[in-house]
Amino acid sequence: MPVLSNPETTEVMYGVESILSKTLKANSEVKDCLDGCWDTTGPSMVVTTEPFWKSVKELAQRGVRLRYITDITSDNISYCKIMIENGTQIRHLPGIKSNFGIADRTEYMATVIMEEKKPLWQAIVSNAKTFVEGQQSVFDMLWDKALPAERRIREIEEGLRPDFIETIRDPVEIQRLSLDLIKSAKEEVLVLSSTSNSFLRQERIGLLKLLRDIASEGAVKVRILVHLNNEIRGLVDSLISPNNFSVRGLQQSLQSRLTTLIVDGKFSLEVEVKDDTKDNSYDAVGLATYSNSESTVWTHASILHKYQMHRKSNKKYNQILTHSFAYCFGFTSSTLLADSINF
Repeated sequence: MPVLSNPETTEVMYGVESILSKTLKANSEVKDCLDGCWDTTGPSMVVTTEPFWKSVKELAQRGVRLRYITDITSDNISYCKIMIENGTQIRHLPGIKSNFGIADRTEYMATVIMEEKKPLWQAIVSNAKTFVEGQQSVFDMLWDKALPAERRIREIEEGLRPDFIETIRDPVEIQRLSLDLIKSAKEEVLVLSSTSNSFLRQERIGLLKLLRDIASEGAVKVRILVHLNNEIRGLVDSLISPNNFSVRGLQQSLQSRLTTLIVDGKFSLEVEVKDDTKDNSYDAVGLATYSNSESTVWTHASILHKYQMHRKSNKKYNQILTHSFAYCFGFTSSTLLADSINF
């Protein structure tokens, strides 16, 4: 006779005891893998709930792959370390709020606490194939995005700044972030405007005025590198600018069409120019990459600085800088670049 598969069911459960009982039974039947996603309270709940923690350790001892995503903080780091020491893989995702688990890619359980003062737990349990597959794909996506726990733990314990690289698609958010970064500057702002039209669009939204305002306060140095044409030259010449505000010119536009903003040597924002014929930034820009990656920010900032400081001092050194600049900022010909920067 053919073996009948379990019927697909979706059930809503209430109460701590019934939900814990269901979880322990499900854990005892796991064969290959158990994936979970928790908020910041999850690790302490797992380790301090004795029967649940015992079942998790038994799973690890049986060779079941355990993967959990949570927001690792100074408050739950000790519990995360205990879980890692007992065979659990953990990754960090800041701000995560979901609480769910998937057993063997076939059964899903999500829990919520409906009242904090009088905990009344609610859980949804389902083995509906298409639903579980969808939730598993969400977990796998979050897992790939999350940071390995060991790195996050080192950041907390050693007081390191966490690195991030974000892709932003919303032009409104890109513009808001550009202005906020400039307003946050304490020491220096570097701008590489890839085309003259990009510079004009920035001037229309008030970015150029904002740069001059922060430079006029005296504490922040502003350096702008832009493709020059007659309109830009006229605009720059008409400005009454403070001493620590300077605009330097490129005779050729960059091939990469990326406008780069670097603030205090700590943050970089690279914005793709999607359609340079547009008059407003909302229609002109494409994707933006926002990062505090030390290697990325340092590379771009240091090359810009070195070009400003050493452009006319040493021919051989200038050649090295020219090739580096061309590579980082999109010139197809470093020879052309060497003659195109007007300092």
